[in-house]
Amino acid sequence: MHHYTRVTICACATRSFMRKESITTIAATMQKAGYKVVVVPDLCRKVMESSPDMPEIAGGAIIACHPRALTSLLDGLGLESARIEDLRSNSAEDILAAFGLPCSDTTDSEEKERWRKTIGAFPVENGTDAWYPVIDKSRCVECGKCHDFCLFGVYAMENKRVRVVQPQKCKNNCPACARMCPGKAIIFPKYEKSPINGGTAEEETYHPEEMERMYREKLQMRLQQRRASVSLLKGDGK
Repeated sequence: MHHYTRVTICACATRSFMRKESITTIAATMQKAGYKVVVVPDLCRKVMESSPDMPEIAGGAIIACHPRALTSLLDGLGLESARIEDLRSNSAEDILAAFGLPCSDTTDSEEKERWRKTIGAFPVENGTDAWYPVIDKSRCVECGKCHDFCLFGVYAMENKRVRVVQPQKCKNNCPACARMCPGKAIIFPKYEKSPINGGTAEEETYHPEEMERMYREKLQMRLQQRRASVSLLKGDGK
């Protein structure tokens, strides 16, 4: 039998990447098979807030987003998951088969209804959910362009290494820093297209010249902001 008992499923409640009925089927079936199943509204938020149960979550199986995104999320907390399954790319049947379980409509309907109610009660935070970048350190070359590019103080350079230090300051639905990253190391798990969302497909690509243009334009914006701040400070001092 499996060497872990806990299975955490992320419902990604504020986005539409995971089908609620698939989560319901997986949760009910795995619970019946003896797993301790926990469905969370938003695993990204738990990571952002360094939730105290993250080590326990990482110690079991996680059914959620693309593995590269999840691995990078956990890496930011110094954690590694025992097992990751991609519900964003696979069906409930695929996920259950990976655990050696059948996908059957005969699963206790009352149990499935309980899971439906649980998932349906999760809050929806349109425009305010946990949108922020994570860094795939296996791809990052520590060039610092994301740090230079970001206008909101999300990144910091510490000992010549890039870190995400203030994820809550990231502008919702803006993946601009990921688009100009030369190593495609920046992941926004809630983005729609790959590779920015951590997927393996090349659904969205940018020419190096276009990436360099975006970088120069944003640096110019930062310079203008700094000049405006200096002017304001001088005005206050009069």
